[in-house]
Amino acid sequence: MKSNFYKSILVILSALFFSGNMLAQSNYRFHSHNDYAQDFPFWKAYIHGASSIEADIFLKKDQLFVTHAEEEINPDFTLENLYLKPLADLAKAGKLRKVQLLIDLKSEAKPSLKKLVETLKSYPELTKSDKISFVISGNRPKTTEYKNYPDVIEFDHQDLSDLAEADLSKVALISQNFRDYSVWNGLGRITAPELKKVEAAIKKAHDAGKPFRFWGAPDTRTAWSRFAEMGVDFINTDKPAEASAYLETLDARKFELKTSISVYHPKFDYDKNAKPKNIILMIGDGNGLSQISSAVFANRGELTLAQLKNIGLVKTSSFDDLVTDSAAGGTAMATGEKTNNRAIGTDKDGKDLPNLTEIFAEKGFLNGIITTDFVTGATPSSFFAHVVERDDSEAILKDLTKSNVDFFMAAGASDFSKIADQFIQKDISEFNDLENQTAVFLSENALADVSVRGDQFPEYVKKALQNLEQQDKPYFLMIEAAKIDKNGHINNASGIVEEMLDFDKTIAEVLKVADKNKNTLVVITADHETSGFGIMQGDLENGQIEGGFLTHDHTGTIIPLFSYGPGAELFNGVYENTEVFHRILKAVE
Repeated sequence: MKSNFYKSILVILSALFFSGNMLAQSNYRFHSHNDYAQDFPFWKAYIHGASSIEADIFLKKDQLFVTHAEEEINPDFTLENLYLKPLADLAKAGKLRKVQLLIDLKSEAKPSLKKLVETLKSYPELTKSDKISFVISGNRPKTTEYKNYPDVIEFDHQDLSDLAEADLSKVALISQNFRDYSVWNGLGRITAPELKKVEAAIKKAHDAGKPFRFWGAPDTRTAWSRFAEMGVDFINTDKPAEASAYLETLDARKFELKTSISVYHPKFDYDKNAKPKNIILMIGDGNGLSQISSAVFANRGELTLAQLKNIGLVKTSSFDDLVTDSAAGGTAMATGEKTNNRAIGTDKDGKDLPNLTEIFAEKGFLNGIITTDFVTGATPSSFFAHVVERDDSEAILKDLTKSNVDFFMAAGASDFSKIADQFIQKDISEFNDLENQTAVFLSENALADVSVRGDQFPEYVKKALQNLEQQDKPYFLMIEAAKIDKNGHINNASGIVEEMLDFDKTIAEVLKVADKNKNTLVVITADHETSGFGIMQGDLENGQIEGGFLTHDHTGTIIPLFSYGPGAELFNGVYENTEVFHRILKAVE
């Protein structure tokens, strides 16, 4: 008999379904192979959205047992107990979703089928439902005999050679042994000759108007993705929970760049021994090496950023945590000191720290901030504010009115009234001088995605640089691409790549100015990495990538830094994020 614990778990699982707490099926269907071997047969696959569930059965003493072999029979594991009764309960409760029960006959076909048909007569809520199909696999009768069985019974056809002449009216799907076509283990890429054979088998089934499944197939994430791309209708797996989670997010983790962006090739004709007149610090929020890599691959192997030669690696931990947030990460670069997460412009004890805009103002620099976030965002505010809590927007805006920031460009014009007395708001077309502290807004509220806003960000940066170049003072400019981080938090691979490509267009505009004046140091880095993003596979020729994620949060991964212009060599090596501040100041000394 089942233990009380096992019964209790089944009751809990049943309650989840009857209360409506079921996982939705993804755009890709998968088949729970060897389902009887799961911790909770039927339920584990069903709760994770399996479109097809396999029940291996063996007829013995007029009972249909769920087992792979006669010697493995468990008296409690009958087809009715594990599959038919739960399905019937769901149907009665109105909770049954569309599912295929693939019944793999391990005992002789005709007597097993006779018993199955007899058993199903006790479950009219299933046999009369359009939500469930009963498909016979394993030991099957001859194809010509399929028509002799009631309509409730369909078959898993396993022969590709007779599709033209066979009666397929009772065939629910076509299955093949993957090992007849390939030895691929599901890691890396399948070889081209084997891929051709695999795709040809799938096409034959589809040309016959039937869905397709491989058994004996590799059961890895890479394989699931490849099979989904090939059009396998039921992806075979022994890991329904993992396959469900992977396939449910597959589309959101894919990206294809239809048209490549142009790449600027820097001239490198500056005097590397000279002192820079101007400093431009560019921060891709959440922008780790994989985020950059994804944009490189999507853009067919090239980015403007990837043309740079001076490269460093930056450790990003905050004072009180291995993994920093944007506030502590921004503060480290703006002030040269580690602080606690959530703190902006203050040290570990809450005391104000001098920042780059304050220091450069004393040196006669103009100071500007450009961000795709609100100006009160953690990263931009690290360069002018002093608060112990990053969400204290009112205090941050108050500090902005007292700051040495000559202009800013940011999202969120709706909050402008709070600082209207200090900063004069201008449209980008009117931004032609810096006689007063000036605010230019990219949007009324939060900034739209790149697909909506187009090249707004690089164009605004270009306009700001034109203005700064007309002044007779040196300048410090902090530019943040904030939405790389935001897309990392929601695990949106497309958004990450699109925002990184937008950042690269912006980098191109900055490097063009640096090449023209030959006296600007450009430092490009991140405050931290977000999401543990990785490149799982892709197609360089077609600009396709598939990403994967470790988390929805920040990570402690070391991030890259690229530098260009006089003083760029100061930024080579591996160092703490606080060194960004110190090396910038060293460059202008």
